[in-house]
Amino acid sequence: MIFVLLGAVIFLFIPFIICGILVGIIIRVVQTKLIKSKVLKAFIVISILFGIGITLINIKEERPSASYTKMKEISDNKNLKGLSKEEVVALLGEPGYEKYTKKDGREVYRYHAGGIDKGLFLYNISIFFDCSYGYVLNVYFDENNKVSSTSMQCVP
Repeated sequence: MIFVLLGAVIFLFIPFIICGILVGIIIRVVQTKLIKSKVLKAFIVISILFGIGITLINIKEERPSASYTKMKEISDNKNLKGLSKEEVVALLGEPGYEKYTKKDGREVYRYHAGGIDKGLFLYNISIFFDCSYGYVLNVYFDENNKVSSTSMQCVP
């Protein structure tokens, strides 16, 4: 168990370890006498620092799928509110899950909404992958068969 935890911690710090190595290279370049031009030394240092900055800016802890991003935007912007069942089906297609009725009599359509990958990502490349979570978009209808609300729900 301790080795798994230690491994996870090491993987989380890989970008920072790489940056530390690059800083060491910068210090070595500045101190070396092989490169005599101060302009060239400055250019090398600035280039490495720029690369480190770009790398650290683009490290993410989660990576949402395209369908998750689209469904989350639909849910957040309340784009479906007030639409009829037929309009929702025309826009999103048939529900991917079985329709069900809540205790208060309201019908709910559930659509597959993609997922989110958890881990450590540089741009869209996985450095360390932890797990993936799937989501559904719930569309709630009122007694007039119009959309009253939407929500995103994590499904195991």
